[in-house]
Amino acid sequence: MRAGGTDMRGFALADVDLASFDRQFRAQSRMQRPDRYRLIEALPRDAQRIARGSGVSYVAASFGADAISQSLEAFDRVLAFDETTGRLEVEAGARIGDVQRFALARGWYLPVAPGHPAATIGGCIAADVHGKNPARDGTFRSLVERIELCTAGAETVVADPSMHGDLFAATFAGFGLTGTITRATLRLARPPAALVMRRVPVANLVDAARVLREAANAPVLYGWHDGRPGRFGRGVIRIGLASDVADATPPRMPSAASDLPRLVEPMPFTLWNRAGIAAANTWLDARWCRAGQAPLPLASALFPLNDARAYFAGFGKAGLVEAQWLVPHARFDAFAGALSERVARDRPRIALIASKLFAGSAQGFAFDGAGIALAIQIPSPSDARQRAFLESLAEIALAHGGRANLIKESTLDAATAVRAIVGFDAARARLAACNPGGLHTSELARRLAL
Repeated sequence: MRAGGTDMRGFALADVDLASFDRQFRAQSRMQRPDRYRLIEALPRDAQRIARGSGVSYVAASFGADAISQSLEAFDRVLAFDETTGRLEVEAGARIGDVQRFALARGWYLPVAPGHPAATIGGCIAADVHGKNPARDGTFRSLVERIELCTAGAETVVADPSMHGDLFAATFAGFGLTGTITRATLRLARPPAALVMRRVPVANLVDAARVLREAANAPVLYGWHDGRPGRFGRGVIRIGLASDVADATPPRMPSAASDLPRLVEPMPFTLWNRAGIAAANTWLDARWCRAGQAPLPLASALFPLNDARAYFAGFGKAGLVEAQWLVPHARFDAFAGALSERVARDRPRIALIASKLFAGSAQGFAFDGAGIALAIQIPSPSDARQRAFLESLAEIALAHGGRANLIKESTLDAATAVRAIVGFDAARARLAACNPGGLHTSELARRLAL
């Protein structure tokens, strides 16, 4: 067959409609579904392409109108595992939930995992995702010893910190632009025998930051907060502590049938209007925002989104935008105050705010550093008032030294991204050196001029 005047014989391409998880971008794209490594390398050398895992990125990182999406769903095997050291070699299309199932059954786990169990290993590397306590565990790069990529020249390259080190480093938060990741070697850790989830109510975001800092070494650490005027920042910090009393059975993951679907069917209307948000926060306040503690299965701590199908469906066909900003400790209190004032004035609809503690260093485009991160989920982002608030939020965050998570928010443009990432031009140049001719590309790369 032919596509765009290029001879595409030898493999099949299909025209498919693809959408980002936040529903803010949709495009008809060409999809290749290879099931052999030679087919990954079979595209004409001038054909633009991008790797695609499960397609659960909030933004359009794995497709674009001008790029062939190469699905890696067939490349999901465990290739080697050392039960003594916890070293695992796995193909890039393996889903993080399935890897956790495999590892936990053998007394190991991945301490850094994103919220969606369908995210793939390749996607976790390309986004350099964080887990439930990045201050303690770092980002996904901290678990990866070696990667294998199919580069722009159809060459298979094995990279680690000492061999092709620049390529290795650029691939984390490289958004798939350094090449198609095909496999990785990971370092697993021993899981806690059991977890006890402690709940600490907080009155505002400044209070939340204090509690997060005091619990920096907990295996699980994050906060949930009300985003309404008059109650802004009120919520609870959830602190998962290793229990001295082990469960009778080792920690295990439930079957894949309980995983959050890759695509959540939206409700025909937006549930998260002002009444819906008020009702949800009243329920959360009654159930969770009380001091106390209770045992918590490790699987529930790793993948809380598995219980959030109705929540995501409630955004309706209008979808959501998740704005995620990391603000340095020294400026966080002022940032929280300015943000609270803006919310009181503009009265946006905020479905939920989540908080996390970071203690790393910023590298390239990675969402890392030392400070407090807020993830703010906005329903109906195309509404003028909602969009205006997102723009105001970005300006407030930037005024307080904030760093944006480029793999989360689909409303950021290239000019804002340059201001939101210190060293943006240098990081872009490193990606370009690994991607001659811009062969690997996506809608995310187009929007941010990467």
